[in-house]
Amino acid sequence: MDPEPPAINEILLADDNKEDCLLFEKAIMEIDVHTKLTTVTNGEELLQLLSHYIPQLLFLDLEMPYKNGIQCLQFIRENKTYEGLPIVVFSSTSRMNNIQVAYGFGANLFFTKPKVYEELVASLYSILKMNWSDPDAVTEQYFQNNQYQPFRLGF
Repeated sequence: MDPEPPAINEILLADDNKEDCLLFEKAIMEIDVHTKLTTVTNGEELLQLLSHYIPQLLFLDLEMPYKNGIQCLQFIRENKTYEGLPIVVFSSTSRMNNIQVAYGFGANLFFTKPKVYEELVASLYSILKMNWSDPDAVTEQYFQNNQYQPFRLGF
């Protein structure tokens, strides 16, 4: 990895898949051991935690119990407290309809979970190196041909 660590030091991951959470945590540790990762396993836990802790970057799975990712996105984007919170949807789906809906509800980036660990590490590294001081600018980069695109390495 690049000697310069990413500028993001606080990440919140909302995902009910324990294996995905462990792989995500391992990848983050490989990228930068100083990055603090907090995980929650459902939408209600996420919203409860956000009531007193706002991370620098939120990774949000779409399929979670109690409140799904879209419901969480909608709540977060309707609440001024979280204005400017960058949200990356982190989902196993690659269906274009799901991608459009997620962006439509306020996701800044849509990242389909890679099947290969090395791709997860490289992708997370690239995502963390993005300029998240202006999340809308990140989103605009992924709007092409009148539709939103998912994150891809080398985009």
